[in-house]
Amino acid sequence: MKEIVVISGKGGTGKTSLTASFAYLGGKDV
Repeated sequence: MKEIVVISGKGGTGKTSLTASFAYLGGKDV
């Protein structure tokens, strides 16, 4: 199981997109 931490300055904008992208790259294991 991989843990991906996304640190953003604003936090919110594009966060969902990044999470979805990482989830897809991670093997869609949500």
